Amino acid sequence: MPKDLLKKALEVFGKDYIEALGKELAKAGKDASGNLKRSLDYKVKATGFGTSYTLQILAEDYLKYVDEGRRAGAKAPPIQAIKDWVQIKGLPEGIEFAIAKSISKKGIKKTEVIAKALKKVQTDASFRKLEDGVSDWVDDIITDKLIGLSKNKNITFK
Repeated sequence: MPKDLLKKALEVFGKDYIEALGKELAKAGKDASGNLKRSLDYKVKATGFGTSYTLQILAEDYLKYVDEGRRAGAKAPPIQAIKDWVQIKGLPEGIEFAIAKSISKKGIKKTEVIAKALKKVQTDASFRKLEDGVSDWVDDIITDKLIGLSKNKNITFK
């Protein structure tokens, strides 16, 4: 069934994307506790009347800052988050305020892990197979619609 093909394509894409995103986070050295990588997940949800699907990518909210960075001069990050990071890294207690102030003053460089993971998945061979399958599905829908219109005398093939 065409609808099932789309759902399957989104499930495979979601799985591959989450895996690629986890690898990009590791490569960027941006998951000290492992919490961010463990939070990565996806859901394929039926939309509207169940006639289509949407892919939802789930992650801790701070993935945004890991990906986009923080601009210099922005408000300091939450102290508790810095405190947890300091503990994981084994840094001296009490340094979190200086780190937060430095982040506020200098910002954090962006990693663009979201776009890098997407690019990796899009160039992967399994994605190409899905792309072909979805393309076939779209062709089938268009053909079915055209044949339906032709039978109803709304379109003529020459």
